[in-house]
Amino acid sequence: MLKVRNLEVEILNKKILDNISFAVNSWDIFAILGHNGSWKTTLLKAIMGLVPAKWEIIFKNTNILDLPVEERAKLGIAYIMQEVPEYTGISVLLYVKNILNLVGKYDEEKIKYYFDLFWLDWEVYKNRNFDSHLSGGEKKKIEIITTFLMDKDLYLLDEIEASLDATSRKVLIGIIKSLSKKWKTFLIVSHNHDIISCAENWILLCSGKLEKIWKVVDLLEKYNNSCISCPKNI
Repeated sequence: MLKVRNLEVEILNKKILDNISFAVNSWDIFAILGHNGSWKTTLLKAIMGLVPAKWEIIFKNTNILDLPVEERAKLGIAYIMQEVPEYTGISVLLYVKNILNLVGKYDEEKIKYYFDLFWLDWEVYKNRNFDSHLSGGEKKKIEIITTFLMDKDLYLLDEIEASLDATSRKVLIGIIKSLSKKWKTFLIVSHNHDIISCAENWILLCSGKLEKIWKVVDLLEKYNNSCISCPKNI
């Protein structure tokens, strides 16, 4: 599904990701761990094409390194960032419709189903404005629902649970596990233990480098006990 080979990212002539290589299989739930400032978000942005990178990002047997964001999206990649973009003068219905119509996936029954999972009444919310009148959690749930309904093959999730309450996080985990059984693949950045625990494969980023730790128990021990005070981070 996805192979990252010797990936490098430079910002202002400073190398912030160096020699990153890993592979993600179809239907994998794959977690990226690391302290704040280990460039996890930059790695996701490089895969999506939001920041320039060097060497190889292979998706569906194609090197997508030089493809623009929209072409990567057409191939089947979606990216949900931590913060929901701001919109004004647009209803929830129009927000959802505009996005799903672009990929021919607008299906009101499926929309209602996912809204119900998050205890949102579609008939009420579709007429509300997608702006500051909605809470951060409400907007995040609607963004998550809309993105998952786009039916992509690879989802890049960047701490998307940050605005969700504990119950909604459980719903999110259930959806991720359900979609993975339908051959959807997830690459997840998170600090939440429950979200991390649903992953089958994990890697650890440390100061822009990949820590090759193959036993999950060893990786967690290093992440929980060493990362915060690691001399590399001072």
